[in-house]
Amino acid sequence: MSNKTFGPFELQKAYNNEPVPADFVERRRISAAMQTLAERLIRAEGDIDTLSGWADQLEALVATVGEPDRRDTRAANRKLFTGSATAEDIFHMMDYDPVGGPSNPIAPQVEWLQEDQNGIEGALRLGLQYQGPPGRVHGGVIAWLLDAALSRALHAAFRLGVTGTLNIRYLAATPIEDTIHCRARITGQEGRKIFVEGGIWHGDTQTVSAEGIWLTPKSLG
Repeated sequence: MSNKTFGPFELQKAYNNEPVPADFVERRRISAAMQTLAERLIRAEGDIDTLSGWADQLEALVATVGEPDRRDTRAANRKLFTGSATAEDIFHMMDYDPVGGPSNPIAPQVEWLQEDQNGIEGALRLGLQYQGPPGRVHGGVIAWLLDAALSRALHAAFRLGVTGTLNIRYLAATPIEDTIHCRARITGQEGRKIFVEGGIWHGDTQTVSAEGIWLTPKSLG
């Protein structure tokens, strides 16, 4: 692992270019297995013996894992803002992101196709565990995804901010189990307020639009 240290505007570059730490290779394997299991078992058909057998195996694994210690990422976050974060610190922050984090088993997995000052674009597929109405992505999952996507547009443009407001308009059904795209870009700034817009597309059809205001921390404003 490199001895280099990083500040907040180097976070994305470091995360994309530094080698994946060996422990995170294994963390990602665990997460991928949990994601696959969640998608395969939700609404899965099975007789009572089969279902009971699966439950027994999973409960045994839970007992084996127990309650391990957890790393407090607040320390890593503080180091980032003082320019002293290591690559390991950055992976501990970024790899558990609830949207796209490959070590987070609840995170929808996103392939980021564009990340620059002109905006971001990601492609993803949402399975049955994210379904609301039959065949459609739950509206709350859409809001979760777009909050993350619009925030990512700030990071890609080397700006910092927290969500102030997020307005979402549902235009059409967003299907599960098919590829969709999320896009976002900054549209302007007034003082501490950064204006961002984006949405979800299924093919050429925009299914959701979003706009919001992100607030730059007062210490940076």
